[in-house]
Amino acid sequence: MEAFAFQQDEDFDFLMEQALKYRYDNLDSAFYFISRLEDYLEKSPDPIKKTEVLYRKGGIYYVSGDYINAQSVYNEAHDLALQSGDSLSIAKVQNGKGLILLGQEKYIEAIDVWKQALPVFKKAGDKSMEGNLSFNIGLAYSQIFEYSKSLEFLHEAYKLLEVSGNLALKDMTINRLGKVYFDIGNDEKAMLYYGMLLSREYELSNWEKTFLYAGLAELELKAGNDAKAAAFSEKSYGFAKDLKALWDMERATNIWSRALENLQDYRQALNIARMNKSYADSLLNIEKERGISFLQLQVKDAENKQLLNQNELIQQKSQQRRALNLILILLSIFLGVLVFNYRKNLKLRDRFNQKLEKLNKELNEKRKLIAAQNESLNQINEAKNKLFSILSHDLRSPIGNLKSFVMLDKKGVFNQDEKTQALNLLEEQLNKTDNLLENLLDWAKSQLEGFNTKQEVLSVKEIMEEALVQYEFQISNKQLNIQHIGPDPTLKYVIADRSHLQMIFQNIISNAIKFSPKSGKLSIFYSESAEFARIHIKDSGQGMEAEDRERLENDFSMVKSQKGTLGEKGTGLGLLLVKQLLVYNGGFLKVKSKAGYGTEMIVHLKRNTVELSEN
Repeated sequence: MEAFAFQQDEDFDFLMEQALKYRYDNLDSAFYFISRLEDYLEKSPDPIKKTEVLYRKGGIYYVSGDYINAQSVYNEAHDLALQSGDSLSIAKVQNGKGLILLGQEKYIEAIDVWKQALPVFKKAGDKSMEGNLSFNIGLAYSQIFEYSKSLEFLHEAYKLLEVSGNLALKDMTINRLGKVYFDIGNDEKAMLYYGMLLSREYELSNWEKTFLYAGLAELELKAGNDAKAAAFSEKSYGFAKDLKALWDMERATNIWSRALENLQDYRQALNIARMNKSYADSLLNIEKERGISFLQLQVKDAENKQLLNQNELIQQKSQQRRALNLILILLSIFLGVLVFNYRKNLKLRDRFNQKLEKLNKELNEKRKLIAAQNESLNQINEAKNKLFSILSHDLRSPIGNLKSFVMLDKKGVFNQDEKTQALNLLEEQLNKTDNLLENLLDWAKSQLEGFNTKQEVLSVKEIMEEALVQYEFQISNKQLNIQHIGPDPTLKYVIADRSHLQMIFQNIISNAIKFSPKSGKLSIFYSESAEFARIHIKDSGQGMEAEDRERLENDFSMVKSQKGTLGEKGTGLGLLLVKQLLVYNGGFLKVKSKAGYGTEMIVHLKRNTVELSEN
């Protein structure tokens, strides 16, 4: 029996060791061993071990950038740790919660949480976890530019991790010490710490290698050794790309493009700068999505609390009803004994029932009032989300074009003719963006005050051409071949709200560009039925499976956004907005797609049957 228990513990320790081994370099393998640990605990439940597994699982989610799942797992671990009453387990979970606060850039709150947990590990003599928390606190202080405190905790972490033998975290600490010394201008000490890692590069995880080479690139760039800076940043980018670490890819490409620019390799510098812009935009989108997800999680928690309160209210009412039933039974017995007082008691019961009915009526009226208020709040919240989605989808491109022009003009890339031509193009695009912004604000106002469509007779080709102009830069960047075949004379005009139609076309064209390969083809043509005008926008991308196509066409809910062919990201709200706007204008969307053969979006709008002149 003792041998069997020993074998079980040995299996648990082995699986945990493997999960920790792969958490930085191979997340899929790390999650695999975590799932094995969860299966193990199904057969042999142990609250403390289960808390440890949940804590490690939350950490792997955190490393992967999935803060929402990380927070959910840490909450589950915290509840379990409180039930077990184990102080070390509770302190470990506090470490995880501090990491979530760090990911939300709530650095002061994170530091407070870690400092509460730190004495527990000191008392227990757990040097590894004490070093872990000291590292986290030092990292957080560096993010709020309190470098002296940061160095104090990082040096303490280094000493503790040296004793505990936690090599992976020790490497992180050395890397971070190099970065902090660089930030305060002590390049000699920065190089000293980076050199400690460089001397045993083969032992480092890919995660630490990408941070190390980015740090070396920063030092070489500052020292004017641009060729070395370019080589180190390229090497950092390679490791970051293998890890799919967006933050590190953005950091490496930023240094790389600056080094290439100093080397006067402007063409390559521009290519790397574009990559950097793409990664920066992706990081911005992730931050926005993460912020939305955290808000949704908070709303969910609030809803759960509300459900608990409602359940308590229902239980209280049930108890009241049982008490009332008991009173009625006693009253019936009493009435049976006192027959002569029957009339008096009957009237008393009638009055009681009338009062109860009045109370129930008042309660129903209050419920209706609360439901109406909730509906109003939901509509306001929905309008806010739609406005954010439109701003994210439809204003990013012209602003990005303007930013790119200013950056290139500063570098002297344009000659006078090219500059004049670019300025004319920007002026035209800014005018259209100004009109778009005015439409967006009108639309947002209508959402908040009640949705009203202002339908009119519109030239479908004119609106389509305006939408294409908005994406000239993206089309040129991907070198797409645009084939726009104008409609027949009988199909020139549709009936719709102008601002809605602009947003519909812009969102669909944006999606078509996003999923089209470089040098691909984008076809726009028109057809008609007795009642509807049909506008076809077809890309040459990878298409989609039948199940995804059906969900995209029929579901009026947010779908998960997929990456574009150049890594472009979105919020997943664009097509939901398109479908809603089409419904408001009496139309609908059809989707044709097959995996490997591109996707065709078919917008159906009401035709104008009245003969109109060209004017």
